[in-house]
Amino acid sequence: MMSMRYTAAAAISLILSTTQLALAGQSPESVVVVVNADSWASLTVANEYARLRHIPAGNFVALSGLSSFDGMGPDEFRAQILGPVLKAIDDRGLRAQVDCIAYSVDLPSVIWVQSDMNGKKFPQVITAAASANSVTYLHELFMQKDTAYLDLDINRYARRTLPMADGKPLSAVERAEYARGVTLYDAKKFAEAVAAIAPLLGEPRNDAGVYYNFACCQALAGDADGAFASLKRAVEIGWRNHGQMTSDPDLASLAERADLKELVASMKARKVEVQETRGFRGEYAWGSDGAPAAQGSRYLLSTMLGVTAGRGNSVREVLECLRRAEQADATEPKGTVYIERNGDVRSTTREWAFAPLVDALRKLGVTALIEDGVLPVGKRDVAGAVIGIADFNWADSKSTILPGAICEHLTSCGGMMGERDGQTPCTAFIRAGAAGSSGAVTEPYALQAKFPSPFIQWHYARGATLAEAFYQSLEGPYQLLVIGDPLCRPWAKASSKGGGGVTVEGAARGATMKGQIELKPRGAPGEDPAKEFEFFVDGVRVGRCAKGEVFALDTTKHGEGAHTLSVVATRSDAIESRDRVEYAVQFAHAARAGVVNAGAVSTGAVSAKASAAKVAWGKPLSIEVACEGATCIDVMHLGRVVGHVNGAKGAAAVDSTAIGSEKAQLRAVAHFAASGAAAGGSSAVDAFSALIEVEVELPAIKAARAGKDAGAGKDAGARGLTIATTASTGAAKGAKSAPAAAVIVTDTFDPAWIASRVQDGKPFEITGWFDAPAADLWQVQIATNTGATVEIDGVKLVHAKLSALGSSAAGSGTWHYAPANLAQGTHRLRITGKAPAKAADARMDLRIGCAGTQHPTEARFRCEAK
Repeated sequence: MMSMRYTAAAAISLILSTTQLALAGQSPESVVVVVNADSWASLTVANEYARLRHIPAGNFVALSGLSSFDGMGPDEFRAQILGPVLKAIDDRGLRAQVDCIAYSVDLPSVIWVQSDMNGKKFPQVITAAASANSVTYLHELFMQKDTAYLDLDINRYARRTLPMADGKPLSAVERAEYARGVTLYDAKKFAEAVAAIAPLLGEPRNDAGVYYNFACCQALAGDADGAFASLKRAVEIGWRNHGQMTSDPDLASLAERADLKELVASMKARKVEVQETRGFRGEYAWGSDGAPAAQGSRYLLSTMLGVTAGRGNSVREVLECLRRAEQADATEPKGTVYIERNGDVRSTTREWAFAPLVDALRKLGVTALIEDGVLPVGKRDVAGAVIGIADFNWADSKSTILPGAICEHLTSCGGMMGERDGQTPCTAFIRAGAAGSSGAVTEPYALQAKFPSPFIQWHYARGATLAEAFYQSLEGPYQLLVIGDPLCRPWAKASSKGGGGVTVEGAARGATMKGQIELKPRGAPGEDPAKEFEFFVDGVRVGRCAKGEVFALDTTKHGEGAHTLSVVATRSDAIESRDRVEYAVQFAHAARAGVVNAGAVSTGAVSAKASAAKVAWGKPLSIEVACEGATCIDVMHLGRVVGHVNGAKGAAAVDSTAIGSEKAQLRAVAHFAASGAAAGGSSAVDAFSALIEVEVELPAIKAARAGKDAGAGKDAGARGLTIATTASTGAAKGAKSAPAAAVIVTDTFDPAWIASRVQDGKPFEITGWFDAPAADLWQVQIATNTGATVEIDGVKLVHAKLSALGSSAAGSGTWHYAPANLAQGTHRLRITGKAPAKAADARMDLRIGCAGTQHPTEARFRCEAK
């Protein structure tokens, strides 16, 4: 098969101590996190990531009213997510400092790009599904609807094999002609394909894949000698995949040729090297040689912090993954990178790099081992894994993944999160303890360009962040879903781990700063000294200075009150490692009194002045705020207003269900008549409180008791849900109603499933029993136009108002999300609602689950026992 390298007074406040962080390529200020503001799970993951990684509140972009949380079309994704995120980055003055966009959970992982491809011819292997993180990485092309984002050599930041070819790249017109040749190949018109591609090779080209694909066409057209000559040229300019060359059915006519065998032997014997690891910056333009250039392509690193839909992980698994990743930083894991070799094409596709990777890691002092098998078996030191197989069960391997490890497998469906998709998803590695993994969101045809090169482990071991390691090893990113903490860096230089990295003369913990402040930073000593320092106030870059220089911070350009001053040092090494220090400080420069007092945090009748107040999910939360002279005061969470008080003092009501669970950080911002700032905005004459930390607890829902009202047992009763409508029994006014006969529903995958089971304008009830194998957080997600209320064991979780057909993916209405902290055992689901005036218009898209959310079906639910 062709390679298809297609070229187309805070009583509750946190006065943080000076915090030192050891970084590789990115800093907290360079990461923007996208949050589904309607989803408790998305907010919860964002809360924890903010705490773990010190992500500034202004670097979160919270979006509401999304039409889907698992997949979208490209125009939807541009309009609802990526466009607003890029606009927020620009509006907040962050564009020059942002390197990475990370997505919290309950955001689409796959983008169906058929409409972008409309009317254009693409090779068979360029299929119409892209990952959300990839189109974010390639945002410049994607936002312009330039389908070059589908090209399999589009990533100029990728580290390529050496030596680099000197040939000329195909122009846009030539790429179109090349695509025509590939389309002819797909149609099995091989001689015509040769005729289309041959003129493009009249001068030397720099893409080995073009020569390899031309050789396939030549071989199939009967020109074995020409095919061998093209293969030889491909090898000369960088083709290294000898496994594909010897197993490709397109080249079967050359298989017994002595010259081909000699060529393959020379490929195996050749020392394989790749370009040096480079640090990533969003402000860099990348040239065709893989180096920053005056003109070139700009990208933004991107990962999903987790996926909890379909075949995803549980919320707790995602949180644990992020915690382990943070703990792994600068630990230099004393483990082994395992490389599994077998005869499966999923393994042979990357076998060209196995031995060179082991050698490269050995030179870094990192142990790597090539094994013949599917998974490492009985190993307690898995620091990384390169796998090539369709299905596996990690638990059966009895192996332990160390914190920080990247473990991924090359297979067709690893990134396909649909509940009915096949093969083992990459989320299985996250569940087993990996910090990051990846998989294709649609059939990728086992092409190396669509998957990480095994050298991902080398870039990682050289100190790159997880996000940098992925994108340096990936030439054609568009189908690869990348899950994990983008900032994880186990092999980061450890000089500043725990302190001692960056010091700043003129800054001190808890200092009060007024007017112009001279700051003189010093980096960590060593062979790679700091070459530059960046200064941030509350996450926004305010200036830079070189080594030995002084930076003048003008505090009058910022509101008075509590702020975070952070300084990031960039070292002179190739990956531009960063060290960071932050200080909690006070700015006091206005003549008026303007310190915000975010007072006692109260939960109902209970007030607390502890360092972290707790409130039960759904219970009232108020924040007492006061600031003399203020016209209004906002309470902010993740960069958005969640509470508001008119005037100089009062109690701001905050919806506890709107800030997620875990520990949420809030902040009060006071506005004054002179500021001109609207609610949610800020200006230099505003005033800021210190952080207020509130922990939202999810009360446990006890398992329902077995008995006459229960599903009685795992095997009792029919499988599925029951739905019953209420019908009038008489014509007289005030006549009583009686329930109609219950109907069993075995599949709810199509949101229109409910339409034929309800009556015009009549109320209905849906019930069913399901099992929670262990105590854990479950998710309920529903979009419906039936005004439904969702309960589990009598606890109301969701109430969706009666509405017209909505804007969700299935036209079912607005998405509602709720947590269910379920005890182990059997639980009862109950949904009540009212059908629209025309029952045929009724829609309900319901998902429920723990490790991933799925539609209720007969496989997981049992009917009422009557």
